[in-house]
Amino acid sequence: MDAPIFPWIKDDVAIEIIGKMIAEQVAQLNNLLNDCAIAGFRSTDEYVLTHPDYVAYMQRIRELNEEINQIYRGDNMAAIHQRVEKTYAPYLKGKYSHAYVKL
Repeated sequence: MDAPIFPWIKDDVAIEIIGKMIAEQVAQLNNLLNDCAIAGFRSTDEYVLTHPDYVAYMQRIRELNEEINQIYRGDNMAAIHQRVEKTYAPYLKGKYSHAYVKL
């Protein structure tokens, strides 16, 4: 029998995992901005602001932030928790599992 989990703990874990997904997008965005800077573009230049990757990263960051806001509002909880469990957590585990040294 599974022990009951306080709902706020599940929400806090989901927020933490979504935050890590945001950090992933921000890192990719920063890499793009660095590449653009090396090529002589500023982050406010039209070329950068309309770059397809820039647009995609910004959109994804907004979507992830909205998921966190939905958790705080209590909206769409089942769908968000399922996405965290089935998509985000496995992605992060796969990405960072090599960082842990097994003794």
